[in-house]
Amino acid sequence: MREKMYKFAPAILLSAGLFLLTITFFADRYYLGQQGYLWLPMAIIQTVISTICGILIKRLNREANTDALTGLHNRKYFYTKLSELKTKGPISLLLIDLDDFKSINDTYGHIVGDQVLQQFAEILRRNTRKDDVIARWGGEEFAVILPQTDTQEAIKVASRIRTAVENHLFSYENITCRITVSVGITSTREKADTGIEQFVKVADEALYRAKEKKNYIAIHIS
Repeated sequence: MREKMYKFAPAILLSAGLFLLTITFFADRYYLGQQGYLWLPMAIIQTVISTICGILIKRLNREANTDALTGLHNRKYFYTKLSELKTKGPISLLLIDLDDFKSINDTYGHIVGDQVLQQFAEILRRNTRKDDVIARWGGEEFAVILPQTDTQEAIKVASRIRTAVENHLFSYENITCRITVSVGITSTREKADTGIEQFVKVADEALYRAKEKKNYIAIHIS
């Protein structure tokens, strides 16, 4: 509900401004007579203020739901969308971890590590659909919500991501490196009564099994 309010904030503010403008116009006409022209400057001022406020509100909402480093959604937004989408039908969840990412930071430094995370985020964008929700889960872990997607289709998406990462040469200035990812998958076939925390937990358990083998995909079906 809050996201919808932010989305339509400019229109709401502009409507409020037009309402105030209408009141000012009639007050100008009936009380000030022909010598008063308050409504014209009020129209300009109100339009500018409403537009600026609307833009700022949308920007603040976007920043509050976005990971600053990768530009992906953050953990807070992830939970909001998962709660919303899980009640609308079959859904799959991918939890993804960059294998041995700590060694990248230890060997090349955090600047290179940040570049790897940013490039990986772009790989996720290229290998998912418009309606999928991609979020940085925390550190080197990421999550992808796949609405209206069963287990078999989720496996295809996970495999596409895993292969794309394996074949990608990560680079920054004169430094290059390769990494792999491990993926945990859980799916529901229909509107499920399983709580959000439990749904995420089983995906995390699948991810843990995948991380034991590295460059691997593990599945849990709820």
